[in-house]
Amino acid sequence: MGQPPSPPPIRRRRSYSSGEVDVGERRVIRNRPTVSRRVIPSPTPVRRYRSLSRAGYDYDDDPGRPYERGVTQELEVGVDTDVFRERTSMRIAPSPPPLHLHVPAPGPRPYHHATRSPGDTPPLRPLTPSRTHLSPPKDIRYRSLPSRGRHGDSSDDLSDSKTTRTSPSRGSWGGTLGEKGFYRYSRLGPDEFRLVRLLRRTKTAIKCEIIHESLLAPPRYVAISYAWGDAGDTRKIMLEGSSVPIPVSLYGALEALRQRKEDVLVWVDKLCIDQDNHEERSEQVRLMTNIYAKAECVPIWLGAEADDSSLGMLFLSTLADTGGSPEQVGRLLVPSRKREIEAVASLFERDYWSRLWVVQEVFNAKAIRVYCGTSPSLGYRAFVDASVAFRSNRELLNTFFPANSVRGRSGASLRSQFSVSQVLVHQGPAGFPDFRLFKDAHSDGSILLDALRACRRKLATEPRDKVFGILGVLPQEIRDEFPPDYNLSAKDVYTDIVDYLLTTTGRLDVICEAIHFPLHTSAVTSSLPSFVPDWSHIPETSSLAQKHLFSASGKTAASFKFLDERHNRLEISAVYLDTITSYGVAVGTLCTLTDYLMAFIQWRALLLGTIDTDGDEDYNLRVQEDFCRTLCLDQVPREWDTKPGQWPRIVFHLFASFIRERLPRLPLDRELRACLDDIKVDMDPGLRRGFIQDHFGQRMMGQCFCLTKGGLMGMGSGFMALGDKVVVPLGCDSPVLLRPEGRHGEYRFVGDIYIHGYMRGRAMEPLRRGGRADKYVLH
Repeated sequence: MGQPPSPPPIRRRRSYSSGEVDVGERRVIRNRPTVSRRVIPSPTPVRRYRSLSRAGYDYDDDPGRPYERGVTQELEVGVDTDVFRERTSMRIAPSPPPLHLHVPAPGPRPYHHATRSPGDTPPLRPLTPSRTHLSPPKDIRYRSLPSRGRHGDSSDDLSDSKTTRTSPSRGSWGGTLGEKGFYRYSRLGPDEFRLVRLLRRTKTAIKCEIIHESLLAPPRYVAISYAWGDAGDTRKIMLEGSSVPIPVSLYGALEALRQRKEDVLVWVDKLCIDQDNHEERSEQVRLMTNIYAKAECVPIWLGAEADDSSLGMLFLSTLADTGGSPEQVGRLLVPSRKREIEAVASLFERDYWSRLWVVQEVFNAKAIRVYCGTSPSLGYRAFVDASVAFRSNRELLNTFFPANSVRGRSGASLRSQFSVSQVLVHQGPAGFPDFRLFKDAHSDGSILLDALRACRRKLATEPRDKVFGILGVLPQEIRDEFPPDYNLSAKDVYTDIVDYLLTTTGRLDVICEAIHFPLHTSAVTSSLPSFVPDWSHIPETSSLAQKHLFSASGKTAASFKFLDERHNRLEISAVYLDTITSYGVAVGTLCTLTDYLMAFIQWRALLLGTIDTDGDEDYNLRVQEDFCRTLCLDQVPREWDTKPGQWPRIVFHLFASFIRERLPRLPLDRELRACLDDIKVDMDPGLRRGFIQDHFGQRMMGQCFCLTKGGLMGMGSGFMALGDKVVVPLGCDSPVLLRPEGRHGEYRFVGDIYIHGYMRGRAMEPLRRGGRADKYVLH
């Protein structure tokens, strides 16, 4: 594509008074009251705006569907076994449905587990007594176990009724468990891990034992996937005679898996890892990928019965019985089932789905069952198919549950500010990353950045776990670069990420993940250089390059070097574009439609008060077109981008219609009034609000409209200030804002920015003509 002609000479502007732009002079930040108010600068002397040719295309993310069919309703328990079914009459009411998993007593195992792809559930066959004991006799020897009993001694003889132990040496003791340290861990050997023997149901109290096993040839066990919940909310279990408090969420999971007739071997992080031993914790986290991959099943525990969860589980089962296709599910999404649909939304909004660690647990599982309260368990496939169907029927759901409707009237209650429709479409299984990204791993380290971005909104108590918790979905060569080490600080881990990505990819895109607006402070953030992302922080916005295919630096490779051993100072090469001289109000991250309207009014007034069109109608149309394209980051729907001037007229019509509806006392200027009265937009009135949100609201959120000294137009971080430099780093997909700081010529990284006309490599033209990039030192 040819470059546009050079802009005409700058014209002197008409006389200007501050009263002409006195609109919306307030910040549009609703969810960050602690952010200090910043005075909006008065417009600078008028200059001619450089209207650039638009070069872009519409890019819609295709989230894809990472899961494959094959998970049946029966729980997978072995490679060559038949189905075990426990009759309902064998259960003690009101205990949950059985796990259908018969666990052998520990001992030598004459077989090894075959490898299966996640989601495949073969038929089950009964285990023969000659190979495996379903109920161990009173005196059974555990010759394959290196340590036994409460303290993990190495005695061979262990009876149900009486245990004779050989005391371990002092060096074999580990940490303690329980409010008074009643249970003491014994140290693990190489490639060993602990399992909890969940004893069969004989009384209401949960009783269990801890054993050691080799992960190289483990017995058959299940690995629980759950959310820890409130650490202070506990219930006690009996662990080898000791009363040990555990989180209520874990207690519910163990109660759901406990069987009446036989013991069950389970792996659960809270009990199987000595949480106070950093060395053991680091080693066991390294093994977690294999622990979940070798488990016969991964039971997901969503929590206790609440918010009509039994009704939601039943409705998901009904959807699964239809085959789960979007068309068949759509026939069941009717007003008479509103309560069931709301109940499913409450299930999708459970804390489990927001937890970081469960991502790799689901990714590596061979078979998955979902448990909630006392409802019969469901195959994970039922949840995934329902999520896909809800996304396909989004418009239908919006008619039942509009964004501004009152939620939870039917009994189920939602915990967030999102509508029922938004929860069903974006949360639950849809909140997990597209696992196909990780199965088709990139040859370079960019897959690590993809995983960090995809899992950024997931929660982890420990800041270092925002890296360690995603290693299980990454290729082995990347895992080897970041062995979990809890003796490292979060700063060490996060700066190592930047070093690795810069070195392996030759790209600087990772620095754009350092998002500083709205302003946030924490012990981790305060220790990091401005160019290092704080992965423990969950921003409401994302980097430009994460959602859009920009290439501001073309195919150039990053030129960089760290100037100190601790990676506190980074020198980069970049092409200077311009300096910020005026900007509008910053849009907050939890805004209403009215907030977007006020920002639109103030930003447009700032533009018209600064750019002199001097009666040139063609030039005025070009400025208005570029303004409307800037607001949507040049992502214009193809059907409304067929001829010049079409897009701004549509945009002005939609905004003017909502201004008249929401702000009836605010007069419209002549141009907006003309677009409202004279232009007809073929769009259903009920869809207009969603259109504004999708094409403008999501892109304006957390941003400021701005103009530069040379007449460039852009939209970037709400953290921007007068005097910030706009540069395009080599090897970076978007321009960035740098703020001069200190007396040594260093800069603070402010954030990325959209500059209209410079998102497709235009800034690299001087380099192609033999020019040189400038050096900037970031701190």
